[in-house]
Amino acid sequence: MTKIIGHRGAMGYRPENTMSSFRKAIMIGAHGIEFDVHLTKDHVPVVIHDERVDRTTDKIGEVKDYTFGQIRKLDAGTWFSRDFFNERIPSLKDVLSLDVTDDFIFNIELKAGSYYYPGIERITLEQVHDCHLENNVIISSFDHSALLEVKRLAPTIKTGALFCARLYNPWVYLKRLKCDFYHPDYRTIDKEIIKNANRHNMPVNTYTVNSESIMHDLIHADVNMIITNYPDLGIRILNY
Repeated sequence: MTKIIGHRGAMGYRPENTMSSFRKAIMIGAHGIEFDVHLTKDHVPVVIHDERVDRTTDKIGEVKDYTFGQIRKLDAGTWFSRDFFNERIPSLKDVLSLDVTDDFIFNIELKAGSYYYPGIERITLEQVHDCHLENNVIISSFDHSALLEVKRLAPTIKTGALFCARLYNPWVYLKRLKCDFYHPDYRTIDKEIIKNANRHNMPVNTYTVNSESIMHDLIHADVNMIITNYPDLGIRILNY
């Protein structure tokens, strides 16, 4: 059965990558949540999408230039709505400590951009191990070298490589990366790619699908996971 994963929680309804967003996704009945991890100046993994805090907080600057104590004081909710005044940027441990079912999925995206966080793979895995969630996580990234490092450090942890463009026979490349999943933009795949990926034991977890009709088509094409801003839409289709 296709699983429905809340993108940055339930970001269609709550400020993204906040505890209120994650709790909303859980309340809706999502099978898991997807979220993004950066490191602070003092090497604490925190959950925020952008390299900079400008878009989703009341301050400016790069995550890497804030200590955890400093970043914890930022307002991460008012940009979305005044109803979420003083919502905070959570730590990775905050999110991994949520009260969820035993089969709940935490899709942790290690952020890749203009800056690489040395040791982010090891630090993230340490927190996963501390919370005993080895069987519940998928580590994903556009930084495919980071995924290889995750497999070197923890071979049994599941990984998924993110792509925003079409690939020719993606399962060939993904197996070289030792990946467990293919994480493409939904606009770059079709029924044939999903069928062939499944045939090559490379399940497809696609992002970011917010259309009910497209979700319906993907579910019928046997996609493994749908990452969406509106997890209630996917749950409704599954339960129809």
